[in-house]
Amino acid sequence: MKQNRNTYGFSLIEVMVVITVMITVLALGTSYITGKSAQRRSVDGVTNNISSMLQLGKLKSVRDGVEYRVVFARCDDIDESDPDCPFCKTDADYVEYQDGDKEVSLILERGDSNLSSTFWCIQSAHSKKFQSDLTLVASANLGQAGEPLNFTFVPNGMRRDFGTDAGSETLTIRPANDSKVENCGQLSVSPAGGITAAEGKWNGSNCIPILDSGAQPTPGPF
Repeated sequence: MKQNRNTYGFSLIEVMVVITVMITVLALGTSYITGKSAQRRSVDGVTNNISSMLQLGKLKSVRDGVEYRVVFARCDDIDESDPDCPFCKTDADYVEYQDGDKEVSLILERGDSNLSSTFWCIQSAHSKKFQSDLTLVASANLGQAGEPLNFTFVPNGMRRDFGTDAGSETLTIRPANDSKVENCGQLSVSPAGGITAAEGKWNGSNCIPILDSGAQPTPGPF
């Protein structure tokens, strides 16, 4: 009787090809997930760090009985002649965040009054690196004419210099229009000084919260 020598298994080369394809697909998938995770951590980290700085400014204002403000800028010309009160020489020396920058800078400043301070001493300055295709969108009322973007706290809440405007002020950290990032964060400060931070997904026009983040983060520096 003639023996049938046909085989129906895979050759070694075929097995190696399949393994190579599987490894490539797995690597691509892992890279994608890692990238998305890094974007999420970047946005969430900035949101929570800004919230911490706001909490710190609020607590110091209540404790010291004077205004404190968190300025969203760096200062390129600091007068340090008085070591107890370094200050940014002019409003023009504050450099605010611009779309495309790879870090956002914050300055915590102490005012010279409990309302309508005219002089600000720098208490600390911090910077946080993040995805360069993010942008910051703030309420139109944050910062007076000529001043950099800032939240200003008084001992009993947030400074209100805006006439009949009695709503909360917000800051949204969102993707740039041409960005592939889907994540966003939003901070809100009420007239009474209540601070909330929400992490969410950007739907093209709004930051939709993905969890209840009403719990306040522990105040602290970057």
